[in-house]
Amino acid sequence: MTALIAGGCGFIGLNIAEACLGAGEDVVLLDRNEPPIAATKAFSVLPGSWRHASVDITNETQVARVFSEQSVHDVYYGAAITSGPDRERESPEQVIGVNLLGLTHVIKAAARTNVRRMINISSGSAYGDGGFAQSGACAPLDEYSTRPLPSTLYGVTKLASEGVCRRMAELTTLDVLSVRLAVIFGPWELDSGFRDTLSAPMQAATIALSGGHATFARRDSRDWTYSRDVAAALRALMAAPSHNYDLYHVSAGRTCSVLDWGAALAKHFPAFSCRLCTAGETPNVDLHGERDRLLMSPRRLATDIGHTVPNDIESTAANFAEWIKSHPTYWQR
Repeated sequence: MTALIAGGCGFIGLNIAEACLGAGEDVVLLDRNEPPIAATKAFSVLPGSWRHASVDITNETQVARVFSEQSVHDVYYGAAITSGPDRERESPEQVIGVNLLGLTHVIKAAARTNVRRMINISSGSAYGDGGFAQSGACAPLDEYSTRPLPSTLYGVTKLASEGVCRRMAELTTLDVLSVRLAVIFGPWELDSGFRDTLSAPMQAATIALSGGHATFARRDSRDWTYSRDVAAALRALMAAPSHNYDLYHVSAGRTCSVLDWGAALAKHFPAFSCRLCTAGETPNVDLHGERDRLLMSPRRLATDIGHTVPNDIESTAANFAEWIKSHPTYWQR
């Protein structure tokens, strides 16, 4: 039995692959990009086996061929293009093609080949403007009562992807569901050409590795969630005997600032420090916006599946520091 990860050479895909391989599973990385050399070395010593299938996700024939050649049991759809204003203006068809057309190709191929379950990896970006505090309200976002109002093409396609999965599940025998991820950081994040918004913790981590000083325009408050914990949550959802919903949040269930996370990381990199900017100073870490989305409630995943995402900053920082030190050249071009 094999787990196929669409977008397997991307940030979240590599974390899922690492978790699956560590558990001894066979994995297919479906991605037109090659996996990073550091990942191939790390994966080679894990119990599971893996192969890379170089495929254009928007080409239905190529996608179908991979499914016909493999005994695919589980599918994770993590292929995605995040979009800043420049990409939205110049190449909207790229975002729509990968985030929606590629998804439909994989769903069709999975349904034809008796895949057991498929998880579509959506995003908290689907909430858009609906995810920010309105009239002083600050209750956590939940899957059933918060109205999504996506404000970017990425968010629009992510919300649409959930609807596509819901409808295709009705039309086929495929068990397909979606997860909305909180704000993610951690191992294997890299500018692959398909991510326009690299996380603030990743930026701070590269500064920590060089012994520099990270500066921030403000103190943010976001549900920063560790990528390895995301992978564990997705595998728990994939392994669940049953589920009562077709949409779940994956979130640490608490908010913190990158400043808080940086202070924890500094314990492992003594030369590193982080602070708020002084008046007139330009920050060297981009927080991607001047306001923060509300906390995404993880309650549904915990009560329905019985899985809780860890939320301890200190242990997360220790794990990430160990990974950074083991892959010191990962972010070098």
